[in-house]
Formats: sequence, C-alpha cells, structure tokens
Amino acid sequence: MFLKVRMYAFFILLIFSLQSYSQEAGKEIVSIIGTGDIMLGSNYPSPDKLPVLDGKELFRNVQGILKKADVAFGNLEGCFLDKGGNVKSCKKGCYFFRMPDRYVNYLVEAGFDVMNIANNHNGDFGAQGKENTVKVLQAAGLHYAGLKNICETSRFEINDVKYGFCGFAPNSGTVKITDTEYAVKLVKDLKKDCDIVIVSFHGGAEGKAHNRVTRKTETFYGENRGNVYEFAHAVIDAGADVVFGHGPHVVRAAELYKDRFIIYSMGNFCTAGEFNISGISGYAPIVKVYTDKKGKFVKGEIISALQKDKTGPVLDTDHSAAKEIKRLTELDFPETNLSISSDGKIQRKIEEKVIEEEKQTDNLLFINKKDTLSYSSLAQDIIDYSQQFIGKPYRRGSKGPNTFDCSGFTSFIFKNFGYNLSQGCATQVKEGTKVDKKELKTGDLIFFKGRNVKSSGVGHVGIVISNDGKKDITFIHASRRGVRIDQLSASVYYAPRYVTGLRVL
Repeated sequence: MFLKVRMYAFFILLIFSLQSYSQEAGKEIVSIIGTGDIMLGSNYPSPDKLPVLDGKELFRNVQGILKKADVAFGNLEGCFLDKGGNVKSCKKGCYFFRMPDRYVNYLVEAGFDVMNIANNHNGDFGAQGKENTVKVLQAAGLHYAGLKNICETSRFEINDVKYGFCGFAPNSGTVKITDTEYAVKLVKDLKKDCDIVIVSFHGGAEGKAHNRVTRKTETFYGENRGNVYEFAHAVIDAGADVVFGHGPHVVRAAELYKDRFIIYSMGNFCTAGEFNISGISGYAPIVKVYTDKKGKFVKGEIISALQKDKTGPVLDTDHSAAKEIKRLTELDFPETNLSISSDGKIQRKIEEKVIEEEKQTDNLLFINKKDTLSYSSLAQDIIDYSQQFIGKPYRRGSKGPNTFDCSGFTSFIFKNFGYNLSQGCATQVKEGTKVDKKELKTGDLIFFKGRNVKSSGVGHVGIVISNDGKKDITFIHASRRGVRIDQLSASVYYAPRYVTGLRVL
C-alpha cells in the first residue's frame, strides 16, 4: 500500500510538472501582476514635497520584476498636473496629491501597462486634474479606467490576448463600487470581446485596524465604502477573471472563487508622500497571478517588498507581506481552495493532498508536527502584530486602534486573529485555561492586581512575549504610560502584583 501511494504521488506530481512546463513553454498561460497604491510625490503645496532625485529611482528595486509580466497593474492614487486645478474642499486632516506630468514616464519605465484611476484622490484638483491625468496617461501609452462617463472601461491586446479592464470606487466621479448592477453590466460587456477581464476596486475601511474582510458593508468617515466581498463575487459571476483590491492601505486576504483569483487589498506600493508606512502599512507586495488564456487561475506568487522610507519599495527576504496575506487568508477564507506558502507561492490546495497522504502513510506524525508549528507561528504573529502599537496612549475604556486600556488592548489584538475576548480583566481571566507561572509562553495572557496590592482580584492584563521559566517574563501591555514592553523581574510595580496566567490559543 505504501509503495502504491508513493508511486501515485510521483505520477501526479510529474503530471502537474509536465503540464506547467508545457503551458509556460507554449505561452498557454499569461502572467498578470497587481500592485497597491502608487503616489509618486506631490508638488502641492510646493515642489519641496517631491522625492529625492526627482523620483527617478523610485522603482529601481522592483522594475525587473514588473517588466517580466505580460500585464502589470497599479492603483494611481492622485492626479497628474504640473500646476493649477481647483483644490477639493476639506475641513481637516485631508491630503492632496498632484504629481508632475513628467512622472508618468517612471510608470512606463518600470513596466506598468494599466492603471486604475477610480479612487478618492483622483479628484483632489477638480475636473482639470482628472482631464489632465487621462491626457497624460493616454500620451504615455498606458491603459486606464475608472471615471464615470469619461473612461469607464479599457480594452487592449498584448501577445495576442485581449484584455478588458475596469475600475471602481465609492467616490464622487468614479464608477461606483456600490452600484453592483452597473458593475455587472460593464463586466459582461467586456467579456463579450475580451479573453481576460481584470477588475480593480478601491474600497473598504482604511488603516491597520481594518485588515479583515468582514463580508459586510464597510463604512468609514461616514461614507459607504462598499461590501467588497459581495462586489468581488458579483463581478466574477458576470465574467471577471482577476480582481485586484486596494484602498485600506494595508494588505488583506486572498481568495479563489469559481477558479478566479481575488485579493482584497494590496496595501501601499510606492507612496513617496504623506503616507503612513510604519509596520504593516509599509508592506508593498507584488502579486503575480498566472492564468490560462481564458482567465482560469493556474498558480500565483506574492513577491514581498517593503517601503521603509520615501525612496520606493525594496525587496524583502523575510517575506513579511506574503506571511501576512497567508495569515489573513487562513483566518478570513478557511474554505477557499487556495494555499499560500510562507515565501509567497500560491497554488490550489488539491495539489497538496497527495503529499499529505504520503507523509501520513510514512508514519511521520505529520499532523502533530503541523499543529505544534502552527501554534508557535500564531503566537509569534500575535506578538509581532501587537508591537506595532507600542507608544499608543492609554485611555480608560478604549478598545483601539489609536488609544487603549489594558483589556481593550488584549481584546483588540486577539480579535484580529479570530479570538473574541470580552472587555474587562475580571471576565477575560475566566476565558481560557489557567497556566502555572513557570509554564507561561509566548501568546499567553498575564494578569495582575490593580493599584491595591492587597486586593484579591485582577485589575490589569498583558500578553506574554517570552518566559525563561524562572522569574523573567517579558510582556506587552497597555499601561498608564501607553502601550509598552516590561519585564516582570525588573518591575517593582508589577512583580508583587502578579496573579495568574491564561492560555487562550
């Protein structure tokens, strides 16, 4: 039986390899790259805001990758306009992005083919900004879409494959993501004479606290930002083949639906301006999707890059973006037939079944090892995610993401990983398994008394980062001085107030 399974596995894998080789060698598959938000630098309110070297090297680290795809897509977050335009009205906290016309050449040189211009910043400088953006893109030979009654769709041909493209957003003047009926009509019209239809949407709530696909209508700043899950499924039902999402400024999960690929946000890609690129906001993935000539998903790859400053994305050998998209995909779409490895390889889960059978037959206790690795990886992911909030101020009763109290912080962090903890130390301490102090490990909760050291109840909670098994427990928590990391042995305040530990993973 064992030999039969091994031979079966060998032949299945051989077939997949030969098919892949045959398809690529004969150009029977195409490669489509998607990236997130692009804003190359703004000359408003003065040219002082433009990047170093006038932005000429923004794509220097990634253009070799972009050029190797049959089609490369990006979201253009702003307008092209050298000067002038009517600045949009804004009460407070607004940004205005006006890129010099000459910067369009950087997109061409980098290898981009098509740009989405349906988003909230295309209208920063009124009708003049929109009209000039269309004019500049057209003159540069780039394809584009997304503005209502101006450029709702685009059709183009590359290497004998006919592509259709359309972009959507919730903002004024764009083709609306909230008008699903009209979106379906546009996609159906494109599919009539196009081999592959690519859909782009700029939607969903923004920021680090909104990296999950809720499958519900998302509202942000009082604005309906669409139900991106229902929208993506509706356009694929209508004939779309690849759906690239952006807008939240952080990455979100990916999904395979009816053999078509969806990624719900690709975050910030090249934003040399007033963008927050700290922590996960700096993840800048290049998502490469391979399909057959009719748009059916074959395989994919997430090439991780980072924005560390305003000089453009750099490749990331730690694969941070891929790991985050993998984690979110497993949380938000456990049912999807899509597998993402830690280094970014994307394939169907069905192709892994034979390997799994072989490992089980070989009596390697594969499942137990996998569970152990998963726990350790999850716990470390929780710590990595929590550390990006270091320095956020304390506010009693606050659940984040900008201010926290202690239990608000722990519930916020764990909710992001699919665990619902109640608000309040007194109830959180009852929601897991009690763990001896020496046995506490990464990802466990650690509880303390409140200000009254003689009290028998709990009044504070944190998350364990590490434990040497003796007395040195390092933990992260939202203290009165804000989110910070402390060591139990070094704290004259917390050491005598330790109560218990809890495991919720």
